[in-house]
Amino acid sequence: MELVLPTLAMLPEYRDALERGFSPHNINTERVRLQQLAQLENDPEGLITLMDDREGKGPPIEQEDGSFRPRLPGITRWMWEDGAFLGAINLRWQKGTSALPEGVPGHIGYTVARWHRGHGYAARALILICKEARDIGLEYVELTTEEGNIASRRTIEKVGGRIVGTFADGDRHHPCANTLLWRIDL
Repeated sequence: MELVLPTLAMLPEYRDALERGFSPHNINTERVRLQQLAQLENDPEGLITLMDDREGKGPPIEQEDGSFRPRLPGITRWMWEDGAFLGAINLRWQKGTSALPEGVPGHIGYTVARWHRGHGYAARALILICKEARDIGLEYVELTTEEGNIASRRTIEKVGGRIVGTFADGDRHHPCANTLLWRIDL
């Protein structure tokens, strides 16, 4: 498995995953999945451009309450093996610091398509994206998991993550109840 910068040629595999129920985000999964399918139809080049937005020039990010916040610099990489789309991992950061702005719960988000889970792809992807984070100049990255997501907890622990905080139901920083904040020192 390798992390790849998405290209237009890879979109059929990605579309197939979306049509099978994959969502590249763990929050608002169905809304994001449908948005991605619509963007594939209407602006596939724009979708690919957003996958490597190191300047944060893309459109603002809509929040749960309908408000918008500026887009941070970020990259998305696809987990890819033998011509197959396995999942996605993204990294976002704030220029000049390892800290994130208030209301942004983590640097990294990842998800593996449910039909590819259980093979260690998430841990491999996390190791690889942490190398990119270090190359960008980050000293650490933070991630969140729901407390009961044992598979994700084990993945982060394998890469050296440690719990540094929690979010409760209704916390304005994270919309999911009983969420753990993890840090991986780079």
